[in-house]
Amino acid sequence: MSSPNWTDYSYPSTEGLEEINVIMHVTHAESNASTEEDQHNIFIHPTLSAYYQNLTPFIALSMFVGSLLVLLNIAIFSHTVSKIRNSCDPCTRVPSIIMCSLYPIICGAAFTTIMLPKGWLVCHTVMHICFTIGAVVFRQLCFRYVGSELTYAKENDGAAVAISTPPCCCCCLCLPALMPSKTKLCLLRYMVWQMPIVQGCIMLVLNLIYYREKDLYHSVNMYFIPFLVSSILIGIWALNIVVRMVNSIHSEYGLMKKMFCLQLILLLCKLQYMLLDTQLNHIELGGYYPINHTIYKQTIINLLILVEMVLVSLLVQNAYKSPPV
Repeated sequence: MSSPNWTDYSYPSTEGLEEINVIMHVTHAESNASTEEDQHNIFIHPTLSAYYQNLTPFIALSMFVGSLLVLLNIAIFSHTVSKIRNSCDPCTRVPSIIMCSLYPIICGAAFTTIMLPKGWLVCHTVMHICFTIGAVVFRQLCFRYVGSELTYAKENDGAAVAISTPPCCCCCLCLPALMPSKTKLCLLRYMVWQMPIVQGCIMLVLNLIYYREKDLYHSVNMYFIPFLVSSILIGIWALNIVVRMVNSIHSEYGLMKKMFCLQLILLLCKLQYMLLDTQLNHIELGGYYPINHTIYKQTIINLLILVEMVLVSLLVQNAYKSPPV
C-alpha cells in the first residue's frame, strides 16, 4: 500500500482565515445590534420566560387583583343563573343564561391578556366575537319573549315601525317606517346573523397574519377596518329595530336595558380599548424590554375592563334576574 501524499492536501490561506473572521465578526455585531434594538423597542412583546422572570410590583399586583375580579364576576354570574332558573320560562332560560355568560368570558379574556401578553390579539378577538354572538342570541331572545316572529306579526296588527334608530338614525330620516312582514323580518335576521360570520372570518385572517408576519399585519390591518365597521353598523341597526319592534308591544320585558348591557361590550371592549391604546402612547409607561411600555399599557387597559365587567355584570343581574312584571 502506497503512503499518502501529504502535498495533495491544501490548507486555508491566512487571507481566507481573515475573511472568515471578518464575516463572523460582522454577523455577531449585526446580531447584537438587532438584539439591542429589540430591547429598546417599547412596542415589542417579551417572551413568556422573560416576562415572568422580570415581573414588577405593579404587574404582579395587577395579576392578583385581576384574579380576584375574575372570581367575583364568576360569583355574580352564578348568582344570576340561579335567579334565572327560578324565574324564567324554559323557552327563554337558555338564551338568558348565554347572554349573562358573555361577561365572565370577557373577564377571562382580559385576565389572560395580563398573564400572556403575546396572546393579546386572540383575547381581543374573543371579546369581539362575544358581542356578535350575543347579538344573535339576543335577537332570538326578543322573539322568544313573544313566542315567535309569526306571533309578533299577529300581535303587531300591521302597525308600522320606525327604522331611524341608532347607529343609523341620522342616515335613515328620509326612509319610510317598516311594515313588519315575513320577508322583512327574515332580512333583519340575516343582517344580524352576518356579524359573527363576517367578523369571525376577518378576525381569523388578522390573527393568522399577526402571528405569522407581524410587519405585514401592521401594513394591512387598516384595510380591514371599513369591513369590520360596516358589518357592525348593519348588525346593530337591525338589532335595534328588532328590539324597538318587540318593546313597543311588550315593554315589561325590559329589552332596552338588556340591549344597553349588550352594547356596553362593544363600547368598553372595542371603542374604549382603541381610544386608550392610542392615548396611552402619549404617556411614558414602564421601561425597556421586557417590562416595557406595551406591557404596562395592556395591563392598565385590561385591568380597567375587568373592573368594568364586574359593574356591568351587576347591571346584567338586575336586568335578567327578575321575571317580567
